[in-house]
Formats: sequence, structure tokens, C-alpha cells
Amino acid sequence: MKHLLTLLLLYPISLISQTQTIRGIVLDKDTQQPLIGATVEVSDLAAPIGNVTDINGSFLLENVPVGRHTIVAQYLGYDAYSNEGVILNSAKELVLQIELTESVAALNEVVVKAFKGNEPLNELAVVSTRSFSVEETQRYAASANDPGRMAMGLPGVQASRDNRSDIVIRGNSSVGLLWRLNGIDIPNPNHFARRGSSGGGITIFSISMLDNSDFSTAAFPAEYGNAFSGVFDVKFRKGNMEEREYTFRAGLLGLDFSTEGPIQEGKSSYLVNYRYSTLGILNDLGFFLVGPRTDNNFQDLSFNLHFESENRKSKIDFWGIGGKSEELFGTEEELNENSAFDDYLTRDFTTDMGAIGLAHTYLIDDKSYLKTTLATTAQRILYRNDTVNVETLLPTTVNDETYTQSRYSLASYYSRKLSTTTTLKAGVFASAIGYDLQQDSLSFATNAPLTTLDADGSAFLVQPWLQFRFRPNVKWTINAGLHSILFTLNNSSNIEPRLGIAFTPTKKTTLSFAYGLHSRIVPIGSYFYQTPTGERPNEDLDLIKSHHLVLAYDYKIGNNMRFHAEAYYQYLFDVPTSANISSNYWTLNDIDGYAKEAVMSEGTGRNVGLDLSIERAFDAGTFFILSGSIFNSQYRPLDQSEWLNTQYNSQYAATLLTGKEWQVGEGGTLQLGLKGIYNAGIRIAPLLAKTNGSTRVAPIDTSRPFKEKVPAYFRPDVRIAYRKDTPKSAWWIALDIQNALNRQNTDGLEYVFDNEAKEWTFRRQGGLTPVISFQIDF
Repeated sequence: MKHLLTLLLLYPISLISQTQTIRGIVLDKDTQQPLIGATVEVSDLAAPIGNVTDINGSFLLENVPVGRHTIVAQYLGYDAYSNEGVILNSAKELVLQIELTESVAALNEVVVKAFKGNEPLNELAVVSTRSFSVEETQRYAASANDPGRMAMGLPGVQASRDNRSDIVIRGNSSVGLLWRLNGIDIPNPNHFARRGSSGGGITIFSISMLDNSDFSTAAFPAEYGNAFSGVFDVKFRKGNMEEREYTFRAGLLGLDFSTEGPIQEGKSSYLVNYRYSTLGILNDLGFFLVGPRTDNNFQDLSFNLHFESENRKSKIDFWGIGGKSEELFGTEEELNENSAFDDYLTRDFTTDMGAIGLAHTYLIDDKSYLKTTLATTAQRILYRNDTVNVETLLPTTVNDETYTQSRYSLASYYSRKLSTTTTLKAGVFASAIGYDLQQDSLSFATNAPLTTLDADGSAFLVQPWLQFRFRPNVKWTINAGLHSILFTLNNSSNIEPRLGIAFTPTKKTTLSFAYGLHSRIVPIGSYFYQTPTGERPNEDLDLIKSHHLVLAYDYKIGNNMRFHAEAYYQYLFDVPTSANISSNYWTLNDIDGYAKEAVMSEGTGRNVGLDLSIERAFDAGTFFILSGSIFNSQYRPLDQSEWLNTQYNSQYAATLLTGKEWQVGEGGTLQLGLKGIYNAGIRIAPLLAKTNGSTRVAPIDTSRPFKEKVPAYFRPDVRIAYRKDTPKSAWWIALDIQNALNRQNTDGLEYVFDNEAKEWTFRRQGGLTPVISFQIDF
């Protein structure tokens, strides 16, 4: 009894005194050399806890109280590092890799920069780029721990769907987005990946695997190519090399388990994660998150193995990721002679994606390093539509598509610090692309099969690049580079200059300008469109090209807020458009899929707009990002002088991301979050006339493309979460309510026939959707 009383008396003390360890390494950003004697401290404590780095650049901060903290690192002659709002929990050590940039100020100074918000990790990006953290991905309401869905709330991104993560940037098709993982360009990493597009349902990235990463929306640096709208540069973190740790998540969307720890203590580590969706179980119970006729499921596996040599000059990372997903769309429950074609249409949709890479980083000397990655990636998409006979209920295949692509890739670059003011990076990205593409459909006119795509083979994509960074003084940064691209399928090529300039006249104000010419190969299936006579008129299509011009203004409000404005102009050219002069078809208006007619690289487009945002970094338990966009997105098909609206020309968009945290009791934290997304409505082509639904597709007036809009898209999401630290574990439980006002937005992707109203209309998107989740670290 005496011992029990003692434990009860000591338990509150154990909660009050809960501490954890912060460890990591401090490196020179340009050379990856360790910085010996750098100071690292937790600066927000009444008595800051700090230490200096050892001969390997490593640091160790012990007995740090759990909770949110600000980590500051400083080194003589270098710009200081500050990371605000970092969560330290009782179950997992916080492991950081801090990279400092040598200052161009006097070497006897430590330069401390004011608040910059989510400053890009890639120092060569001066505009339209922000970093995002794992904690940030979790924090935003209804983001489902997914970086793709998190990006929906960022400035310059226009969301319009509840259950799809098509990232439409500044009026651009999602086709123009590049996904990169650990330095390698990868296929669309979404479960339920869209054909020829970058969109899908939810990415195969578990947040347990992610390190801080970058998201770019325009004029990106020379090391990025084969993209014209944006870049998701995702990085895996390495596992803890000292302690073994575990994380388990369970929620409405599925189960998630990860483990990490040392392979050889202090020298190597592993990190492994597996996710399994429970959507199939929910569907069996009658709960359909995507739609009442839709049954879907997914799973994925990721890993990262990290090894370091004895002298720390050589590092190897062996990583991999793979995902499988399946979606089945069934017929209406009751079919009769009055049913529309869509009522007895079914769909089988399966996607598989995988990537494995081996990366080697070698520190050549104290001024340079070489990083080389070899990887293989693959993707397979199956998409089949059947129509069920009303009398016999037997299916007949009306569309059957199978797309398989593979890549063997090499990415290598050399980085050298030429002086305090000048840095050089040069590299090459090369891929051997294999493809096997098939699309067969049923001709309703002849009741015979029709092949529109049948191709297999290989081609090379080669992209050398060169980039200089010049900082003559603390006020000026000049980044100049060159990217080139060659696609051997038809020997199309381009040379792309890039330029970025940042000028900081005061400590509070920064003016930036960037220009870039960007190119992308056409979605590969479009090259092989096949006419009924077997001809392939699209094999000589040129690269899609785009000029980007961005002017940015940044004003710091105190130490934790900023106002940011970006005006941009984008001119697209050599875009595939219909070879028929009377047609208004432009391939970048397609949501997904490949060109289904003869096209020519003669289309042009333009996106012009202004993005405004006010951002408060996480401080005193509060954060917010309020942004608004005004833009105009237009295109011009073959030999036409009139500019037409693109499908994405909603012209207005706005987002609000905000949250607040409170300490509740000992070791507890309550979090409230709100996300609001507004889009003035995507464009649609009007109908020719009302019909009785006997036609298979809506009779669209193609002479008036995208003249009308669907109603505005508005979706408020709410998050309520509680986090708790205990002596041996840390856990949180969260409720995310998507579409908290139960507003069923119009789904403007395609017309469907409404049997009750006897007219063509649009489906309604989902209403209020509560998603509960639980996580425990131990």
C-alpha cells in the first residue's frame, strides 16, 4: 500500500517532467560537409537547452520538455537556421538534419534572418516555392495526412473536387505537374491514378516516411524539367540510428504501421511503413465515401535504408515504394426500360505503381560533393467499362484500356562552392522509357470492336542541366541556369534558360523576379492515337512549351507574419490541338486520358493572374494562411484568332487554413483547425438541347467551348484533435469533418442523365463526411 501511494504521488511529477531527446547533424548546404562547433539550442524555453556539434557535425540535446519548440542553429559566417512549432513527443526522439548557407556578410558576423514562412529547401528557387513539413501535412483540416490534399489549400492551387486530388495550378492542367521522389522523377504516385495525368485519389506517401519537402508552382530552377505547371519534390527521411521506435495509425480510411531504428548503431538505419485501406470493409457495411455505386480499396509499402561510411564521406540510401488500388463502379440497383445509359454502365479501375532507388552521396573534398541515383519505376493502369443488358443483365465490354509504363533512370549531379558568393550545380537526368499501351472500344455504329491505341516499345528521355547561384552581398541573390531536354521517340528537343533574382532592400522587404522556359513531353499515349485505317498521325508531336514570368513582393510583419504577392504571366505554345480547323479541341482541357483524334502542335495558351496571401507562422499556439487568386486562363486552337476559356478558368479562388492549440492538463494538447476552399466554378460546354436520355453521351455544343460555369465550389473542413504524452508513449485522436456545412457541390466533370427530371445534369459531390483517426507512437 505504501509503494502504491508513492507511485500515485510521483505520477503527476512524471507527467510534468516528461522529457525527450533531440539529436541530429548540421551541414554546409552547398558542400554537405559537417560544421564543427555549430551551436544548436531550444530557444523558447525559459532556460534554453543547447549544445555544440562534434567533429562529425552531430549534436545531442537531452532532457528537453515535450511539446512544441523552436530550434535555432548558428555558426560563425553562416545564416542562422530557425524552425518554429516543432513537436517533440514523449515516445519518439526528434532527429534533424540542419543545413546552413554560408553568409556573404562579414565572416565575424552571425546573420539572423527574420521570419520567412515556409522557406524553400531548394535555395535556387526564389519565387513560387514553399517547403512543407510532416507536421504541417497533419495539421491542416481534412488533409488525410496526404501532401497532395494538403496542397489544395495553398496559394495558386484551385481545387474543385472532394474525392480527387487533381492539382490545378494557376489555370494549368494537372498534366504539367512533376512528381519527384528522392531526386528521381516518378510516375503519378496516386492511388486511383488518372490516365495521362498527375491526379488521383490519395498519394501512396505515408507521412511516417516523409521529410521536409518542396512544392513549386512556377518558374522552377534548372534542375527540374519535363514539367510546365509545378513540381512536388518529395523526400524520404532516414530512420533513427540510435533508438528503435514504432508508430501505429487507425482511421476511417485504413490502418498504417511503421517501424524504424538502427541496423548498426550510429552508422545505419531502417524505416519501413505499410498501409492498408479499410474502405472495402466500410463498403460492405453500406458506407460509401466516394459514391453509392463505388467500391474501392488500396494498400502501399515504403522503405528507406540508410548507410554511412566510417569517415562519413560516403552515404548510401536504398529506398522503395509501391502501391495497389482498385475501384469498382456498379450499376443502379433497379434497371428498367426507362433507365439511362449511365445507369447500367459499370467500371473496373485498377492501378499499380512502384519505384526502387539506390542513391550514393560522396563528399569529394571540403568544397564539393557528387550524388548519383539509379532507380527503376513502373506503373500499370487498367480501365474497363461494361454495359449491362437490361433483360439478361449480362455485361458487354464497351471500353477496355491497359497502360503499362516502366523507366530505368539515372540522376547524377555535382555541386561545388566556388567561393563564398558563388555556387555551381550541374547534372543530368536520363531515363529509358518502356511502354505497352492498348485501348479497344465498341463501335455502336457497327457493333464491332475498334482499336484506337496499340503500341509498345521504348525511348530515351535525356535532360542535362546547369545552375549557378551568385550572391554578391546580403541584398542580392542571382540564380541563372540552363536545362535541356531530348526525347528520342521523335527526336523532339528544347533548350531552356532559367533566371531568378531576389533583392532585399530592407530586413522586412524582398522583391523577386523569375523567368523560365519549360517543356514537357506529351502524355505518351497521345503519340500513338490510331485511326480506323491504322494510321498514326500524332507521332511527330513536339514538346509542350511554356514561358513563365513571375514578379513577387514579400513584406514581413513582425517576427511571425508576412504578406506575399505574386503576379505571373505564362504563355504556352506547341500544345496539341485538333488538326481540324473547325474543331476547338485542345489537349490540355482533358481531365485525363489521351488524345482521341489527330492533333497538331499548333495550340497556344496563356495564364495571367495575381496571388495574394497573408501568413502567420505557428506561434503561441496559432497559425493561419489566408490567400486569394485572381486569374484568367485561355487558349487558342489551330488558326483561330479568338482566345477561348480553358476548362480551369474559374477566374477567382480563395483558401483559408487556420488552427489553434491549447494545453489541457498535464501532457495534453487540444487542437482546432479550419480549412475553407472556394473556387468560382470550373468551365463547361453548354448542351445543344434537352433530350430524352436515349443518347449515350450528352449532346454538347462544341462550337461554344467552356462558355458556361458550374456553380461555385465551396467546402469548409473542420478538425478537432487531442494529443497526449505519457511516460512510454504518445498518442492523438482526431476528428476531421469534410464539408462541415453539408454543402453538396456540383461535380462538373461530365454530364449524366437525370431520369426523374428527364434532363442532362451533373452529379452532386459528397456531403458532410466525418473521418476519425487515431495514432500512437511508442
